[in-house]
Amino acid sequence: MKKLFKTLPLVLIMMSIYSCTSDDETVQDVNDNSSVVTTFTCTQENDGTTTKAALGSEGKILWESGDAISIFDGNKANYKYSLGSESNGKSTGTFSGTGAVTGPYVAVYPYTAGATLSDDRKSVSNIVLPDEQEAVAGGFDPKAALMIAKSETTTLTFKNAVGFIKVTPQFDCKKIILRAADKKKPLAGKGTIKFDDSDNPYIDFTGSKELSYSITLSGTITSGKAYYIAVPAVTLSAYWTLTFVTENKNYMRQVTKPITFARSIALNLGEFTTGGNYWVGSNGIVGAVKQVDLGLTIEQGGKKYRVIFAKSNLTTTGLAENESDYGDYFAWGAIKPWYSSIDKSKSPWTATWEKSGGYTEANAPYYNNDSYTKYTSDGEILKAADDAANVILGGDWWIPTQAIWEALVNNSTRVRDGGFKFTNNDRTLFLPEAGYVNGTLFDAVGFAGYYWSGTAKSRTSAYYLQLYDSGNVSAQLASDRFCGFPVRPVRLVAVSANANTEGYNEEKDFEW
Repeated sequence: MKKLFKTLPLVLIMMSIYSCTSDDETVQDVNDNSSVVTTFTCTQENDGTTTKAALGSEGKILWESGDAISIFDGNKANYKYSLGSESNGKSTGTFSGTGAVTGPYVAVYPYTAGATLSDDRKSVSNIVLPDEQEAVAGGFDPKAALMIAKSETTTLTFKNAVGFIKVTPQFDCKKIILRAADKKKPLAGKGTIKFDDSDNPYIDFTGSKELSYSITLSGTITSGKAYYIAVPAVTLSAYWTLTFVTENKNYMRQVTKPITFARSIALNLGEFTTGGNYWVGSNGIVGAVKQVDLGLTIEQGGKKYRVIFAKSNLTTTGLAENESDYGDYFAWGAIKPWYSSIDKSKSPWTATWEKSGGYTEANAPYYNNDSYTKYTSDGEILKAADDAANVILGGDWWIPTQAIWEALVNNSTRVRDGGFKFTNNDRTLFLPEAGYVNGTLFDAVGFAGYYWSGTAKSRTSAYYLQLYDSGNVSAQLASDRFCGFPVRPVRLVAVSANANTEGYNEEKDFEW
């Protein structure tokens, strides 16, 4: 299905209803073992006048080569029906396939191989609303435009199971990330489309282990173009964020009020410029009580900076609640974990993996054809687009460089007590022994600590902070980039050249 839109008002209804009618119903001979071929013709209801989704001049959706739907027949079998070539670029699409025998029929767009129809025919499970969506200028990722239809006959009417948000950046970027403030309402994952009320289908994630609380739009995102993200019909609590990722700087907006997404509604969030006064400040989304100043300083780029540590480890939605919480595990250069959930009920832990094989080299960022294509020299530091701490927390938060970890090791006292306590200036930073992940194995959890730096060591490895079960520590070691380590974010505060020891204005620094 074509994914482009015309110019839209602030809040609009789009692609809400399609009419699918059969123009050729074939009757199967009871003695014929061959499958019946049924052709469904799909058109927009009301000739597109109730929708604003458009590629054609009249605001109609135009079907595109490669479109396919799942057809469930009276026996609940799932069959794939594909758009005919003669329908490419047209508002009326003919879908043909082999298998469906007799009604009643239920149809799902797009085709989903593992989808199953419930016995009461009121829901279809194993449907995925992807948390990684393709950026399409003026439109949406068709894989995310979930729709469903049901009928006693071969005349079908599709309805949306999702809504959309519209964003228009006035600068080029690599990604746009919508992120919930907490883990109360999933934004994506594997779920069930329910349509007990046939006028209001929706995707339900109850009971699913494959959940995501963020959606990332990726691809070539061009200044001045509108882009759409498919979202479930949920209300996000206050402090949700929208982040625009560029190579060297990320722009995050945190919203202090809830937002409600509705089925079949596109909510226009407006235009965004780099010079806007709505971006988070240097503190990002981290409050003052979640920051620790040990009094450490480093030199970087000819300037002196005070190092401020986050009080807890990084998670997919921000910082862990407690300093002793392990947080999530990130590959070096990855901005999200490669699992959707962890089962900690038994040892070793297990996970529901988003990437096959878990933390392996084949899944590593910038790994292609047996080699890495970025960050291949000793000392290279992660760019903003590839720094999980900066992408998730915003502001001036980063994964610590090797130099920062060395400053911590060399300028603090430490004791191992259920983790490692680093003390300087009468203040203490606690790092739990969270272990690491290699492949699908969670190892050394509760026995040792491994914390990424943002500094590359070689073409295949990066430096990290090692916390040994013996009580020793080292910031000189390097590990394969594909391993999953925790992240303890830091931010740097420039120190004035003529400031004395009392010159640090902590209250001003924590304004946001």
